[in-house]
Amino acid sequence: MSLKRIAVIFLMIFTAGNLFSQISGQNNLTDAKGNEALKLKENVNNLKIDNNSEKPEINTSKAGSSKSPGLAALYSLLIPGAGHFYINRMDVGKYFFGIDVASWLGYGTLSVYGNSVITDAETFSVEHAGVTDPDGKDDDYYSNVGNYANIYEYNNEQLAFGNYSSLYNVNTYYWDWDNSNNQNIFESQRKSSERIYNSRIIFGSVLVANRIVSSISAYLLAKQGNKKSLTYFIQPEILMNKDYTFDGVKLNLVKNF
Repeated sequence: MSLKRIAVIFLMIFTAGNLFSQISGQNNLTDAKGNEALKLKENVNNLKIDNNSEKPEINTSKAGSSKSPGLAALYSLLIPGAGHFYINRMDVGKYFFGIDVASWLGYGTLSVYGNSVITDAETFSVEHAGVTDPDGKDDDYYSNVGNYANIYEYNNEQLAFGNYSSLYNVNTYYWDWDNSNNQNIFESQRKSSERIYNSRIIFGSVLVANRIVSSISAYLLAKQGNKKSLTYFIQPEILMNKDYTFDGVKLNLVKNF
């Protein structure tokens, strides 16, 4: 083979190699750019997905109360303030519970005091009027003991009016005051005990009214569901005189914003 032919073949191989290298380089560059573009697109998509996943949800629904207004009303009807405790509103229920406790204490105190006064009066009648078996007598009997000097005076008046069924047995219901002054002392004690017992009506009425108002208040608060909106509720207030005696109960309509 001549030298000229060898040179031509070598030139052709060299040219083909360069061309192949250029084409391969372009393809690699294209593939690299394509891969980079593909990766960039995937990153963008991932970013969109991440952004969507991290986007906070806005809850436009208002949370309602899970407490039953009916149960709240029932609880406060049984024990004032219990319904408010059930709906976590003891800021209001404490007033109803306090009034209930104070009313029971007042009712119990008057009962004990009244019993003490009437017991003293009965003992006094045994000592100064000869009453026998004082614990077995009713209120009507002691009312007659305070109004008549003795059993004979009382029975004679009943006979005069024909009230035979109202006559007392002398052996069982006997009394005869030693003097009118002691009779007046007894009658004063007896009436004092009656006034004390009658005063319990005030506390008894408060106990009933407090339960009704507490029940209504618990029902309304439970129905409102403790929402931060305009709220009305009833708040009781104990009224006292300057000498710290009970003067009544005031109901306040309170409005919260």
